[in-house]
Amino acid sequence: MRKTIALLMSCTIVLALVLTGCGAGDKKAEPSGSAAASASPSAGGEKVKVRLAYWNKEENVKTLLDLIKEKLPNVDLEYQFIDATQYDTIIKTQLAAGEGPDIIGGLIDETTVKLGYFEDLTPRFGGKYYDSGTSYVTFDGKLYGLPQASWFNGVFYNIDLFKQYGLQVPKTLDEYFEVAQKLKDNGVKPQAIGLKNANVAMQSFIALALNDYIGTPEGKNFDDAFRTGEETMKEALLPALNTWTEYLKRGIFTKDMLGLEEEQAIDEFTSGKAAMFQSGPWYMETFKQKNPDMNIGMFPNPGTKGGPGWMVGGPGVAFGINANSPAKEAAFEVLELLSTPEGQQAYWSDNKGGSSYLKGVVFEMPPEYNDAQEAFKAGNVYFPPNGWGTLRNPIIDELGKLIQAVVGDQATPEQALEAVDKKAASLRSK
Repeated sequence: MRKTIALLMSCTIVLALVLTGCGAGDKKAEPSGSAAASASPSAGGEKVKVRLAYWNKEENVKTLLDLIKEKLPNVDLEYQFIDATQYDTIIKTQLAAGEGPDIIGGLIDETTVKLGYFEDLTPRFGGKYYDSGTSYVTFDGKLYGLPQASWFNGVFYNIDLFKQYGLQVPKTLDEYFEVAQKLKDNGVKPQAIGLKNANVAMQSFIALALNDYIGTPEGKNFDDAFRTGEETMKEALLPALNTWTEYLKRGIFTKDMLGLEEEQAIDEFTSGKAAMFQSGPWYMETFKQKNPDMNIGMFPNPGTKGGPGWMVGGPGVAFGINANSPAKEAAFEVLELLSTPEGQQAYWSDNKGGSSYLKGVVFEMPPEYNDAQEAFKAGNVYFPPNGWGTLRNPIIDELGKLIQAVVGDQATPEQALEAVDKKAASLRSK
């Protein structure tokens, strides 16, 4: 899912530092053996075998595995890496047969939950994690997965240019527009953006919609309501899209940017031609390679209401427990360890960059992200499409294309969201 956004953001320092790979534990998937033993660590000290499957290399969870070995001596944890290209098919086949790993990374959605594949985690973990991380793995009020470190997207800015023109980091959209105007007055492009990529266009709008509606108490149920057809984008998000068009009216985003690739936008940012660039930590190394002396910061995506702001982003993975696991109690103990500051730090140490969704845990991040700390502390890292169920990917694509149409004067905001709603209704009917 991180990969989803990095092309959307395929993605995440600091987060992404995205997870990939194929590694040590590179073994073929095999059915969960009934030899897995008892449901919980035995009083006599006999080890209980617990199998954890994930699409990341074993090296991406090595510190966590070492912590489990140290803190849970009665648990014999077997890590199973399965390449992402085969992961869904292999695990779902095993689950359909009533087998599979005891702890599963990902695959927690409305369908797999209805099929009874995942254990309800609410009694032990309900309320421990921020809703912005758990909403997409919560169904009918029950929690089925624990979200781990996020990937995220904010606004990078050139610190030296801001100092040169006496600019402060904006806290609201109005303050952002004031900064942008002063930059324009001095011949500097306010923000580089590769709108040729529909996902980039979609993300820019979603960032504002998060601040102004989806991330507010009034809009907190939007994703579920949109998924089920109880609410439409036009009804809920038209005010946000109308506000977003201010980027166009003020000449910050222009039609010619529809021909701009992401790499070209990065070149504008790192050369100093543009002062800001919206994206995530996966580009930090690219920035440094192109301009090693560049001083870079990041602030949250601003909205009209102020506050800590929001980072567009989501969990890199959520871990759930196989409802048919023969070692369920031991699997719970593993997740309980993961749900401590020490467990979160262990997972993050091999996946540095993102923020934690466990309440009370804040990772020490590189100084480039100091201006975004209030958003991280508030748990304001969320990717609304994660709550759209099976509508997610097709609506991401449709929304991105229609935002491009708004930029190109080929659709009004109202027409764009009406078209998205029509597409969503068609998908629901199927």
